[in-house]
Amino acid sequence: MKGVSYLTDEIGQRKAVVIDLELLKQRENLADILEDIEDAVAIEARKDEGSVDWEEARKNK
Repeated sequence: MKGVSYLTDEIGQRKAVVIDLELLKQRENLADILEDIEDAVAIEARKDEGSVDWEEARKNK
């Protein structure tokens, strides 16, 4: 997302978020920014999980 950067440690893991102040000046963008950050954190947390075939997931519903 433009205007949002991540600070990483020496092994490339995200440790902090930097948000451009221009984005924060537009108050309606704040919820979108936080949602995007939350999505990125969730993706990062699950990156090593295995996948499930769509048909198998439907059967287990």
